[in-house]
Amino acid sequence: MAEATAAILVVYHAASDPEPVIAQLAASLGSVVVVDNTATGHPRLEAATLPAGVRVLHNANAGALAGAYNRALEHLLGRPPGLQQVVLVDEDSDATVLQALLADAKVQALLADPHTAAVAPAYCDRATGLRGKHIQLGRWRLRYLPRRFDGLQPVAFVINSMSVWRLAALQAIGPFDEGLRVDHVDTDYCLRARRAGLQVWLHGSHEFRHAIGERRRYRLFGRELQAGGHAPQRRYLIGRNTAWLGRRYLWREPAFAFLCLTRLAYEAVGIVMAEPQRVAKLGALLRGMLVGLLSRRLG
Repeated sequence: MAEATAAILVVYHAASDPEPVIAQLAASLGSVVVVDNTATGHPRLEAATLPAGVRVLHNANAGALAGAYNRALEHLLGRPPGLQQVVLVDEDSDATVLQALLADAKVQALLADPHTAAVAPAYCDRATGLRGKHIQLGRWRLRYLPRRFDGLQPVAFVINSMSVWRLAALQAIGPFDEGLRVDHVDTDYCLRARRAGLQVWLHGSHEFRHAIGERRRYRLFGRELQAGGHAPQRRYLIGRNTAWLGRRYLWREPAFAFLCLTRLAYEAVGIVMAEPQRVAKLGALLRGMLVGLLSRRLG
């Protein structure tokens, strides 16, 4: 299984040290493609002696995260021989769980099933210690799963990082949408997998640590929640992309469109309850929402 799996690692913080996660991936997998998405070239990658089987591509943030995935997938097509699945990894993820995930017999069975799009472990936020919440989506209804559960569950969405995709599914779904750049690139891709009749799975018995923004815990009506902590520029993208996707899928996936509305409200509440720069962030979120609702396409 490991030899038939390649990793795509996207590096975008010039001050980070990507060598530990590169070493983790190279020790577990047959091939690793590192996409340097920094504007002028990552200084540690330029100076590093990388393990065998690691290839570095320089993307300079063209198309942002979606563009990095697309360049790496173009590079991987047809190589190495026997490639069956691809795992997407962000530099701020702990990849030590990957070996156990790929060795899991139930995961192997799912990745051999032509109806599977991807299998992912559960993620736990580094800042808050909370697991991400996942949903099961019907056309008219959605159901939230508990934060913690064991075993495999079909889910509507997983985050990109540490998700293991069947290569045949990636080819069937097509390129990532570079108009979205970063936020909801994974949401859109999971929806497109659903349209193609493919299932996304989450394994609650495998967990990895991951950072999304600078999340902060807060309580509301007795419930423990987390605010995203993103800067105003990212709040603009979140508002724009959420509104645009909700409008795009409104008639085909009404429950998803409702989810987009509640997610925007959740973003706004988190800003008010737990974050600094409230006015700037709320203004950016609102501007993004308006652009997303009015734009025919994202550029």
